[in-house]
Order: sequence, then C-alpha cells, then structure tokens
Amino acid sequence: MNGATITLKNVPPQLHRSLKELAKKNKRSLNQEAIHCLEGAVSLSGRERPSLRFSPEPVSVGKILRPLGDRADRQEDLLDRES
Repeated sequence: MNGATITLKNVPPQLHRSLKELAKKNKRSLNQEAIHCLEGAVSLSGRERPSLRFSPEPVSVGKILRPLGDRADRQEDLLDRES
C-alpha cells in the first residue's frame, strides 16, 4: 500500500529528540513512529484531542493519586475482614 508523502518543517529540536527516543523504545523507524503518533491524535474525538496551540490544564498530583489511595483503603478493609 503506497501512501501520501508529507514533509514537516521547523520541527522543534526537543520534539524531534522525543520522537526519536519513542521510535527507538518502540522499535520503529522515525517515520513509523510519526505516523503512529499522528494516527493516535487524529483518531481521538475533537473534545479529547490535545490542542497544539494551548498547553493542557494542570492536574494536581492528589487528584491523580486519590483513586489509588481509595483502592488501597478498600483492600485493607477486605484484608481486615478476612482475618
């Protein structure tokens, strides 16, 4: 299957480095990794798609870890009941 060819210009150096690192980690070529990233970004619904113009809203670490803490509390309760 032959696809279209695109050229990206003025790619920021940090983005290029990150993409190369991801490609190496995932055992893909730089081109394959770029296509993989583009497919993932395009497949998201408009609301979930990250904006390239604005940085994401900050999220507190507590908000991320709270569900893990709740789960740990429930597991401790279950262990106490079994004893």
